[in-house]
Amino acid sequence: MNFDPNMDRRALMQRMMLLIGASAMPIGVDAFAAPAKRAKKFLDAKRFRTLTALADTILPQTDTPGALAAKVPARLDGLLGTWASGKTQQMMIGAIDRVEAAAKAQKKKSFAALSAADRAALLGPYDAAALKPVPAPANEPAGNPFMQFSYVSDQGYLKIKELVINLYYYSETGSKSELFYDHTPGVFQPSIKLTPQSRPNLGIGPF
Repeated sequence: MNFDPNMDRRALMQRMMLLIGASAMPIGVDAFAAPAKRAKKFLDAKRFRTLTALADTILPQTDTPGALAAKVPARLDGLLGTWASGKTQQMMIGAIDRVEAAAKAQKKKSFAALSAADRAALLGPYDAAALKPVPAPANEPAGNPFMQFSYVSDQGYLKIKELVINLYYYSETGSKSELFYDHTPGVFQPSIKLTPQSRPNLGIGPF
């Protein structure tokens, strides 16, 4: 499943449900506030530290806020604890454990204990191997032109990476700092001048 920046909030929530394998979505629940209200984390402390370091490595703070500023690890943990299916929970826990094992094998330290530079250096080749395309398993959906499914070597890692990106860009922190909201329908403008301040458009899809 590929990340598409041109999605509305409803489409995002539907995609979130697909990523975490939820069987039903509760009506009237704010998907973004609910995880923050949970007092107890789903992941244990060690795995949560690894997830936090992983999210920070995927989307670090640069000239704009990163995943940590948008509280992505806590929100992802909340999704795992409240909506994810058991299968998806185990898939993503396995991916976290594999990243941790790779860090200890290569650097003799936990992933969270590595410097930002060392984490990035380790994750680069790890990411390439984990996201290597593989044939779709038997009886799995092939997707359609509007919702593509990706099958890779490590589906759990793919889910984590996609959720980190989605949760960041559709958080208030990410959307306000990096995206531009364009009310639709609006005034037709045949030509819009691009400037260094121009941002990607937060729209409602391909139409």
